[in-house]
Amino acid sequence: MDTFDPMNLIDIATEMPKESKRERAKAKTRHALLKSALQLYSAEGAYGMSMNKIAKNAGIAQPSFYNHFDSLESLQNELSEQLKHHYLSPMRTAWITMLKDYTTLTSEQFYQRCQYCLTMIFDAAFQNIELFQRLIEDGLRATTQAEHQEICQKGGVTDRLSGKGLGRLIGEIKESWAEIFAQGLTSAQCSFEASQVNLCVDVAVAQVHELIIGCHQERYSRSQAIAILCKNFDVLFSSFFHESCH
Repeated sequence: MDTFDPMNLIDIATEMPKESKRERAKAKTRHALLKSALQLYSAEGAYGMSMNKIAKNAGIAQPSFYNHFDSLESLQNELSEQLKHHYLSPMRTAWITMLKDYTTLTSEQFYQRCQYCLTMIFDAAFQNIELFQRLIEDGLRATTQAEHQEICQKGGVTDRLSGKGLGRLIGEIKESWAEIFAQGLTSAQCSFEASQVNLCVDVAVAQVHELIIGCHQERYSRSQAIAILCKNFDVLFSSFFHESCH
């Protein structure tokens, strides 16, 4: 099974049809800036990033940054969109299909499908565990910042995350998971409320993230983590389908 490598996504995203020499050079510089930003973010987090650091790490002069991005935030937003797309795309169909077929699957079949889906998530996280940890940390900070945004604005504080870009990525991924879950339920002809879907997704995401970190800390193996998650998801989905399906 192919795995997701966040350090390669920039190469994929910047592939284009035949271009002029000038266009290729511009695309190459943009590529270098995005890849530099991803490397810096993985190592230092959003608070350690700056236009100067990104440009220097990419091997270009800082003024060239503005030829490709209006601001640091605009670069983070684009990087966030690319990460979200390349993280979710390979597994979207598998999750929707599993939910669609849930009521017809045997326990063994569900376990096999759930194991396959969760393995994709764990593989994606462990391709760059530093990046994963940074996203979790900044996602928590972004939530706190959103609660105090008005205070920061009144005090004239400019935050590098601003509740957007990479700081918002985990929240946006959760929203995408809610959409995926809703698609699966709709395909299974289940009725549901948005609040039920959001609750289910929040529980599932919290468990997955916690166990990925636990595996990284070598508190248990990946196979143990995935096995318990499969059991937990079966209970979670069973309860949801029992309450929601016709």
